Amino acid sequence: MKRILTVFTIAALFGLVACGGGAEKQEGNIEEEAKEMMDEMDEEMDEMTEEIEEVADSMEAVVDSAATEVEEVMEEAKEEM
Repeated sequence: MKRILTVFTIAALFGLVACGGGAEKQEGNIEEEAKEMMDEMDEEMDEMTEEIEEVADSMEAVVDSAATEVEEVMEEAKEEM
């Protein structure tokens, strides 16, 4: 029984030592990953803003065209009356 507990304790200690010690490396990696993520988000936001502006310009053109057509129809209707 003592051998089993000893082997288990040694295995547990080995597991803890093998998995530890990476905190400094992870912290640096986390900062780099966070910066990369923020840069990617900024780029995506810029792309989305450009797309929204293009859609808004297209919608403005359509609305102007529709308004012109409505004015023409209204003028024709007035002339017929």
